[in-house]
Amino acid sequence: MRELFSGWYPIVWEEMVYWRRRFWLYLAVYTLSPLIFLLTFGFGVGQRLKMLVPGGMAYLEFLVPGVVALAVFNNGVTSVTVRMFYNRLHFKSFEAYRLAPVENFTVWLGYTLSGALRGLLAGGIVLGLVLLFVPGFRPAPAGIPWLLAVAFSCGAFGVFLGLCLRSFDDQTMISEFVIVPMTFLCGTLIPLERLPEVPQHLVWFLPLTPATQVLRDALTGGMPSWTVVGLLAGWTGIFFALGMWQLGRRED
Repeated sequence: MRELFSGWYPIVWEEMVYWRRRFWLYLAVYTLSPLIFLLTFGFGVGQRLKMLVPGGMAYLEFLVPGVVALAVFNNGVTSVTVRMFYNRLHFKSFEAYRLAPVENFTVWLGYTLSGALRGLLAGGIVLGLVLLFVPGFRPAPAGIPWLLAVAFSCGAFGVFLGLCLRSFDDQTMISEFVIVPMTFLCGTLIPLERLPEVPQHLVWFLPLTPATQVLRDALTGGMPSWTVVGLLAGWTGIFFALGMWQLGRRED
């Protein structure tokens, strides 16, 4: 049992060493996109259109948790997906973990935690930007545990996608048909109530929607509803089951 939960450490360590070598590059990447969203939507389009947010919330207050969710999701999912893709198909280092005397769960947990850590770093950078550029918004400290839960779920999603990739074309398809639609449709930049009636219900079948709502409630000082928390936990369980299934297939 001890080996089951400690064997993930080399995987996380390898990913952190790789990240450290490119620290300034990743810092710039994690900063640029959220800053653009805050400047264009928060201080630009949002203020000029006077967008009405349900519940009387100011649009900038609505936007900040959405940008945090986007940063955690995009970096947590994409980083582990791309790294697993290259480790499996090009560097072949993934096979070293598969041949080691460790359980599939250990491999899954190691890559999930590495994606979660990158997502947390990106989310922390966004919160830092908010403190600098949005002085009227102060994230509630009670939102930090929920940020951890969202980052872990995103890491699990990235592991599943990384195990599914077979070529560069697959990577492009995932970006165009999974990442981009969820970026704009899951309540991150605009309220779900502003979508047409049918998409309002369909977007709840996307994992970023409950993740965004959990962070929005928590970072603004509220308590996420148990329904939304259940959806987030359910997606995490689904990603775990699919990831373990993909790892099990590679033993056949």
